[in-house]
Amino acid sequence: MKTLLFIVQLIPALIELIKAIEAAIPASGQGREKLEAIRKIIEATYDGAKEMWPMIEKTIEAIVGLFNKTGIFTTSPK
Repeated sequence: MKTLLFIVQLIPALIELIKAIEAAIPASGQGREKLEAIRKIIEATYDGAKEMWPMIEKTIEAIVGLFNKTGIFTTSPK
C-alpha cells in the first residue's frame, strides 16, 4: 500500500516533468531519450528511485500513452 500511495503522490510531479521534457524536446521518435532523462532526474533527486524505477517507468508510460491518445501530445517532425 505504501508503494501505491507513493506513486499516486508522485503523479503530479511526473506530469510536470514529462511536459517540461516534451516542451524542451518536442520531436517525435525521442521517447527513449526523454524517458532516460526523466530517470536520471528522478534518480538524482530521490534516493529510493532505483528500487522504485520499474513502477515509476510504468506510470510514466501510462501518462504518456494517455497524453498521446487524448491529443495532449501530438506527433511532430523529427
